[in-house]
Amino acid sequence: MPSPGRHDRSVPPDGAHALYDDVVWADAVVRCATTGTSPDAAPTLTARPLRDRPGALLSGSCDLDTRPILRAALGVVTRIPGPVVHLDLSAVAFLDTAAVAALLQAAATVTGQGRRLLLHHPPYSLRKVVELFPDECAALEVAA
Repeated sequence: MPSPGRHDRSVPPDGAHALYDDVVWADAVVRCATTGTSPDAAPTLTARPLRDRPGALLSGSCDLDTRPILRAALGVVTRIPGPVVHLDLSAVAFLDTAAVAALLQAAATVTGQGRRLLLHHPPYSLRKVVELFPDECAALEVAA
């Protein structure tokens, strides 16, 4: 049963678990199901709420295997209230081009709501894609 804090009835994609705090979207946690044969294998992508500001910390790798999880996490991030939503990428090892496109879509969604999505500590792979496609990535705002 969805918690009272959820405004939609969406279900996370297969392989994802979404836990929502009943009061605040910022307490959302999205975690990729473990991969591999070991039951102790760590998730390859997680998103956890930031405690000091509205937003999330992504950890892991954003690639073909974790694309549904990234979409689910960004869906939660775009619903976090506040004029600025922060996305800390300091624990992200890699973002493929589809992940960058997902970030652009999330930024467009937030901008369309009159708010900002501010990226912190982008990994090398994101900086490289921005360097290769500056016009296409102009909507991404990175904290100084």
